[in-house]
Amino acid sequence: MRLLLILSLLAAAARAETIRFAVVVGNNAGRGALPPLRYAESDAGKFARVLLELGDVSPEHLQLLQGRQVKDLEQALTRVREQVDAVRRTPEHRAVLVFYFSGHSDGEGLELGSEALPYSRLKAIIAGVGDVRVVVVDACRSGAGFREKGARPAEPFAIKLTDNLQSTGDVYIASSAESEAALESNEVLGSIFTHHFVSGLRGVADSSGDRLVTLGEAYRYAYDQTVSRTVLLPAGVQHPTYDYKLAGQGELVLSTLQRATAQLVLPVGTERGVVTDVLRDQVIAEVATAATRELALPAGEYGVRVFKEGQSFGGRISLTEGSRREVKWDELRQLSNSVQVAQKGAYVAQAISENDRWPEERMLGLSLGIVPAVAPLGLQAAGRVGFEPRLKAGLNLAVVGAHASRGTVSESAIEARVGWRYAWRFGPVWVGVGGEVGPAFIWQQTGTATLFSFAGVAAPRAMVRLFVGGPFVITLEGEAGVAFFGLDGRLGVAFRPSGTVGVGFRF
Repeated sequence: MRLLLILSLLAAAARAETIRFAVVVGNNAGRGALPPLRYAESDAGKFARVLLELGDVSPEHLQLLQGRQVKDLEQALTRVREQVDAVRRTPEHRAVLVFYFSGHSDGEGLELGSEALPYSRLKAIIAGVGDVRVVVVDACRSGAGFREKGARPAEPFAIKLTDNLQSTGDVYIASSAESEAALESNEVLGSIFTHHFVSGLRGVADSSGDRLVTLGEAYRYAYDQTVSRTVLLPAGVQHPTYDYKLAGQGELVLSTLQRATAQLVLPVGTERGVVTDVLRDQVIAEVATAATRELALPAGEYGVRVFKEGQSFGGRISLTEGSRREVKWDELRQLSNSVQVAQKGAYVAQAISENDRWPEERMLGLSLGIVPAVAPLGLQAAGRVGFEPRLKAGLNLAVVGAHASRGTVSESAIEARVGWRYAWRFGPVWVGVGGEVGPAFIWQQTGTATLFSFAGVAAPRAMVRLFVGGPFVITLEGEAGVAFFGLDGRLGVAFRPSGTVGVGFRF
């Protein structure tokens, strides 16, 4: 009988499973007169991504709401309750709910556009959803939402809960105290608190070295970094807060680093490093201490910026599936830059010298198109080879060729150009405007007669590019070119608008 009891208990333990659910919300708009937030919705995307990649949350159990209304949030919370109830019909299973919000708050509730969900309503809706509920709110004065339960800014994190069937309760984490602002930074393209919380989940907070990041480790790391980064700012220091009511022991694991498909190791001697997903144009993680240099990441292309002895260095690194890539100093080049820090929803509060969001990359491009001939031959086929020493605003060089023929008459041209353009980048889309000038050599042939002439070219230009993955870029360019040349002792002018489509290679 005792043996049967032991075997039944072991079988039940083997069947027991912790299933994780997540509702992740970001909204740049709020009810007040402050400007929209810059990064709340992208912060939500980054938080959802790390839960899917490392947090053992399956896609069918994660709901991401960006720029949505209160009714959408309430529907999502109703849906997750139904999912959790279905899981808990199996007695051995337990459920953990992670709720995350980034956006505006007046201290009384979560603002989603012109509407708000009071904190009291949020707590009532999620009450009893699963065995453990972890709520993370990144907003100004977000600590006020938990003040009735005594939320406190505190460095140690004594919360203990585990992935066994005995832990139940609630954890509330706020990015700021009830009278404090939450800050955004254009260097990390996001909220300072969420940035460090997500970085911690990617391995930087693994203080025990067991390849598991617990809730306590993630909070402690995010607290330390948020306070240290904001303590000297005019907007005031930002203190994350927490409150909890739990029964159980152990620690809840939020991310498992072994789940990562690749590892990135920054160079020995790195004092700080920022890693950007090149395709998404998104800062994905930061190593903020010299004690840890390794990040758990998916395979892909990354821009790496590291700091050492007051200088910053950057480069582009490829991570392949299953690789552990160690970055060397000789792969990086020195950078210069500027960073802005602001309250959530406020105008810039302070500018500090840090680093630059543009990767220090060059591009070589090849494109084909059409351009009118100088002689009355109609349109010419045109080709262009361009080189840009950097992707942001700056110098560009190009060689352009064109040719057309009709019967015994033909015209060819080759141009050498130098130009300058301004550039803006919106995720994977790059937009530029500028102009080019340079000499041109034109030769026309009629029967056996050939005429050679020199000309000058000036061309206002507009460009659109799409970063499609890896080093490759699709380019679409147009220009309103004008050619100036001598004609029978006087100045001739030919208007030569053109358009090209091509590909580029970044390196």
